[in-house]
Amino acid sequence: MHAWTWFLQRISAVILVIALGLHIGFLHFSNAGEPLNYSDIMVRLKTPVFISLDILLLIFGLYHALYGLYSIFLDFDSGKKEKLVVLGLLVVMGLGFVGFGIFGLFYTIRSL
Repeated sequence: MHAWTWFLQRISAVILVIALGLHIGFLHFSNAGEPLNYSDIMVRLKTPVFISLDILLLIFGLYHALYGLYSIFLDFDSGKKEKLVVLGLLVVMGLGFVGFGIFGLFYTIRSL
């Protein structure tokens, strides 16, 4: 299992570099020389493409970070029970952060 999840972390890194480049390029630097303000960015953020891009960044960023933490934990000689507990905690934390992030994104968009 570790080899497969390690490979997914490398794939998530590539996706993060591409998605972050698109996010920064389209949301922050694509305004033809005029300074961007908060309302311009919020209008762009309401489109389904940018909502999907932000959710993609959230999910892959959290997976990449939390699996990195788990990989650091695997470097210690722990028993199976400890590894399972840490993995469970990281999965629950990750799902909680994803849920909170998606809720916050949609709440912000809906309130505008």
